[in-house]
Amino acid sequence: MAPQVAMLRAQLKLLSVLGFVCALLASSSCSTNSKPATPTVFMGHTIGEGSMGWASVENNNIDPLSNCQTILRSPLLDGLQELAQNCQNFVSDGNYLIIVQDAVTHRERAYHFRKWKVALIVTQLQHEDENDLIIKLNSRFAVVEPGKKWLGSDGASIEIRPNEDFALFTGKTPKLDGFLVVISSANAQ
Repeated sequence: MAPQVAMLRAQLKLLSVLGFVCALLASSSCSTNSKPATPTVFMGHTIGEGSMGWASVENNNIDPLSNCQTILRSPLLDGLQELAQNCQNFVSDGNYLIIVQDAVTHRERAYHFRKWKVALIVTQLQHEDENDLIIKLNSRFAVVEPGKKWLGSDGASIEIRPNEDFALFTGKTPKLDGFLVVISSANAQ
């Protein structure tokens, strides 16, 4: 009977050690993932914000998704097939491109939604703004390529690109001189 008691004690001791190790692993894995990264904000917008958040920052009364849903219900769509198709893509798949032109500077900002969230922001700026922008970006983000590319703590990529690249992102030729700031995320799909 003594060998059985000894074996039972060994098994209980092993179980208590395993329980302690499991508890230790569980508590340490929880503490390392306590806070998500702070989202990268540029001109009030963040990668991953929804259409209602976008509309709020832009001071619009109606968000673009609700606007598209209203347009698709409208009986007045004759002759507006491109608009209707774009809205249908947004409502069905979450893909949409919004280009906003500043009333004063006439510079454009493009927002590409994927899966109903902002996945890409492209902003036109004037050449005279470039040095100040680089100083601000250097102070807020990790420099990947000096004067050209930065990385946010959430994985967002911030790049300075030539103004001619506006057509790559929007399909539109840029009307004004300057440069682009492109914000995207490796996590955006």
